[in-house]
Amino acid sequence: MTLEALAALLGHRSMRMTLVYARIADRTVADEYFSVSEKVEALYDQPRALPADAEGAEMRKLRAEMHRRMLGNGYCARPVGLDCHFESICESCTFFQTTIEFRPTLQAQRDDAAEKGQLGRQKVFDGLLARLDDAAS
Repeated sequence: MTLEALAALLGHRSMRMTLVYARIADRTVADEYFSVSEKVEALYDQPRALPADAEGAEMRKLRAEMHRRMLGNGYCARPVGLDCHFESICESCTFFQTTIEFRPTLQAQRDDAAEKGQLGRQKVFDGLLARLDDAAS
C-alpha cells in the first residue's frame, strides 16, 4: 500500500498530516516498509503445506508400519479406517500380505493343517505358498 493510499484511507487532506501521524518522514523508508508489509501479508495468505518430498525415509517407514500390523507369518495391510471382525483368520483375508521371509512359518502351518486333516486350512496355506513361489520366479 502506498503512502498516498494510506492518506486517503485516513481521510487526510495533505501528505504532511499523514507523515505526522505515521511518523515516517522519509519517503524511501515508507516505500520499503509498505513493500515488506505486503510480502508478509502475502505469506499469511498462502496455505501451510509441506512439499511432497519433505517426508524422509525414516518417516515413510514409520508411516508404513502404522498402516500394517505384523502377524506371525506376514502382515495385515488393512487400511486404518476399516474395522476387522476376523482377527483370527487373517491368512484368508484379502488384506493379508506375506513375503518370502515367512515361507518357513507358512510351510510349518500348512504341514500342521495336513497332519490334522484340516483340508480347508491346508488349502489356504497351499495358496499362500503358491503365491510366494510365483512371486519369487
